[in-house]
Amino acid sequence: MSDENQLRDSYREMLDQFLRSIPAFPEQRFEGRGIVLCGGGSVYFPCIWVCVRMLRNFGCTLPIELWHRGPREMTYEMKALLEPYDVVCRDSFTVAREFPVRRLDGWELKPYAILNSRFAEVLYIDADNVVVRNPEFLFDNELYKETGALFWQDLPNKLLDQSYLKDTAWDLMDLPFRDEPQFESGQLLIDKRRCWRPLQLTLHLNEHSDYYYTAFFGDKDTFHLAWRKLEQDYGLNPHPPGVLGANMVLVQFDPDGKRLFQHRCNAKWTITERNFRIPGFLYEEECLALLQELPATFELAPFTPAEQAAIDEILRQRTFRTQDDVCIFQPDLTVSLNGQSYGWEIEEDHNGAPVLIITYEHRRLCFLRKTPPANWTGHWRYGARTFLEIT
Repeated sequence: MSDENQLRDSYREMLDQFLRSIPAFPEQRFEGRGIVLCGGGSVYFPCIWVCVRMLRNFGCTLPIELWHRGPREMTYEMKALLEPYDVVCRDSFTVAREFPVRRLDGWELKPYAILNSRFAEVLYIDADNVVVRNPEFLFDNELYKETGALFWQDLPNKLLDQSYLKDTAWDLMDLPFRDEPQFESGQLLIDKRRCWRPLQLTLHLNEHSDYYYTAFFGDKDTFHLAWRKLEQDYGLNPHPPGVLGANMVLVQFDPDGKRLFQHRCNAKWTITERNFRIPGFLYEEECLALLQELPATFELAPFTPAEQAAIDEILRQRTFRTQDDVCIFQPDLTVSLNGQSYGWEIEEDHNGAPVLIITYEHRRLCFLRKTPPANWTGHWRYGARTFLEIT
């Protein structure tokens, strides 16, 4: 048996064991309805600010929980700005001490936040998503009421890179391939009481993202295949998204076909550079005006001792080797890999271990962790999601 097949079989066995051990829904732990957002830091906080303010401007009164990854993503200044808008900030690293989780890099935070939020029914919205109306009515939609879950379609399969959810992804889950609409998880609606098991499975797949993300495109596929693996019905918005600005914005509609969300997946709001003007983007001037209320910069928390030690170690060594090339880490936080220039940063994860992150234009492309004797290993999160080892 090949190493690849052995690895697949071991993860299938782990998956089967997990499915047999899912605990019952904790009846007293959750109540009510609310909105969950994830994000923070200088890159995502401007998006959070616009998302929250537009929700409140349209009269949405649902309580909001903002989940972030440790103190470096959420300063006291940021919390103070959000406090008047009924936003409770939740530090996922602190929560993880009570509800342990294997991995909380980026996309992995989404199901963890949904599952551990105080709400029984959750409307999740990505930080870079902007509503054009009050979305509270979605909880009364028949597609949601029938199944306890409402998902939105991604672009039609013929317009997507088919490697995003090909037959190998289904095979990892020991499922027959289905040629059906993929999910776009910039917004979703879940009743945790009715969907506890598939939500737990979604989190499990994200906890093991170092394996599953090699065939899945992040969290969006984990929701899709978790619901399919457990044969749980879900509501799917019948309207595929529209596109603005050459795929810079996905426009998502309500089940009646009226515009509701504008997901700026490739045009995030910024306070340090010029924002892209997107033809057809509703309420653009109002959003830009909200950004003017923010300070020009945020003073983020200093590096932890573990982060600083990892940075110092990398800069002492400077020159590393990958499978295909030599790379040199620069003090200005740039690095050349395979002939292309990237950014790099170090973060301490919820377990106190440093993580080396490769970035491009603020997008986190690869999370690498230390492995003996002195290597950093991980997988690219886009394209072919190949393995990367820096020695």
